[in-house]
This record gives sequence, structure tokens and C-alpha cells, in this order.
Amino acid sequence: MKLWSAFLRDVRPGAPTVPEPVLEHAIRRAAQKFCQETRAWQIELDPTLTIDGYTSYDLELPTNTELVRLERATLNGQDFAIWRAGDSSRGRFVFTPDGKTLTLSQALGAGSSLVLTISAKPGERATGVDDALYDRYVTEISLGAVASLTGDLNKRAEFDNAIASIKTALWRGSAAIRPRARASYF
Repeated sequence: MKLWSAFLRDVRPGAPTVPEPVLEHAIRRAAQKFCQETRAWQIELDPTLTIDGYTSYDLELPTNTELVRLERATLNGQDFAIWRAGDSSRGRFVFTPDGKTLTLSQALGAGSSLVLTISAKPGERATGVDDALYDRYVTEISLGAVASLTGDLNKRAEFDNAIASIKTALWRGSAAIRPRARASYF
């Protein structure tokens, strides 16, 4: 885990007179926004063992993290459906009504192993972020913090553009070729 203070060498030059606690708060907010929008921080949770007749379980998130989204689920090693808002799914699926509990559409019986992969963001009491997230996105998160501290609209736009391009690369794929499509002007 990289502490917020690890970001200071990248943030301090952009806001040299700001006190350290204010810098760390801005870094936390930038990291929260970054993780919320890109869903780049993926965590595989420990298996949840089902109990006969139960459909609701505590969602045991890592300390000082908040759920952004359920990304993938497996039941006994097989893909399991995740319900999304607006989905009219029927049958067996999993969802979270409040980000703290896990609910199954149907009871599954005892002893099944449900494994979830989630997107997370730092919580309000978080003291830092995962090492891999820091290593890969320190520049972007630092830019967001500086933009917030200085109120610089150009830096804010640069941060938002970085989020958009990372989101595209992560979730829509980074193809080495361009798709065969022509612009159509009406």
C-alpha cells in the first residue's frame, strides 16, 4: 500500500504553499474520482460460502475501500450472472442493493463458493492506494489533485481527458488496428 505522502513529490511542485494535510485530502479525492470513473482498481474478494436458505450475505470489502461495481462473479468456478440496473434478468444472479450486502436472486444451497471481482475506490479513512495502482497511475492522480488545489481549468480538463482515455483503454480495448468504419455525414 502506497501512502498519500508518496504522491507529494508529484503534487507539491504544483501547489508549493499548501499544507500537507490539505494536499493529502486533495490526493484522496483525486484517487476516489479516478477509481470511480475508470474502475481501474480491481480486487478479487475471498470466496463467500453459501448457506442453505440464505440469499443475503455481508460484502466483505478490504479495509478502507468502497465498492464501485461488481465486475465478475463465479460460482464453484463457473461464470455467474450479475444483475445491473435496468436489467430484466430472471433466473440466478447476484447483486448488491447498498454496496455493503450481497444478495442472490435465489438461495443456492449449502457449500457453494461464490467469488466476486469488484472495482473499488479508496474510502474516506483510506491512508493510501494499492501499489500497482500507484505505480501505473501516479501521474494522473497527482494531476487531478493539483487541478483541484489550484482550480486550474486546463489541468482539470487534462485530468478528465486522461480518465476518459484510460477508461477507453481498459474497458473497450486497445486495438492495434482501426475498425473498418467510415464516417457518415448527413
